[in-house]
Amino acid sequence: MKEIFLGLSLLALAGCSTTTTGPTPSGKDQYVMSRQEGAFPSGSEPLLQELLEQANNFCKSLDKELEVIDTHENQGPFILGNYPKATIRFKCL
Repeated sequence: MKEIFLGLSLLALAGCSTTTTGPTPSGKDQYVMSRQEGAFPSGSEPLLQELLEQANNFCKSLDKELEVIDTHENQGPFILGNYPKATIRFKCL
C-alpha cells in the first residue's frame, strides 16, 4: 500500500513540474527554447520573461548579443493538458 501511495504521489508531483527545452539549434546562429508549466503553475514571473532571460544568458555565454526573431505564448484556458507554455526563436549575433 505504501508503494502505491508513493507512486501516485510522485506521479502527481510530475504533473506540477516546469520543464524547459533548449536552446535547440534551428538554423545558422538560430535557436529555439520552450518553457512549460505543469498543472499548477507556481512561477512568479511570466514564462516568456523567464525564457528571454535564459536566452540572453545563453548568448552572453557565447560572447554574443541576443536578437529575438519571434515569440509565442499559449493563452489558455489552462485545463485538460493545455498548460501554460512559451516558445522563443532567437539568434546570437
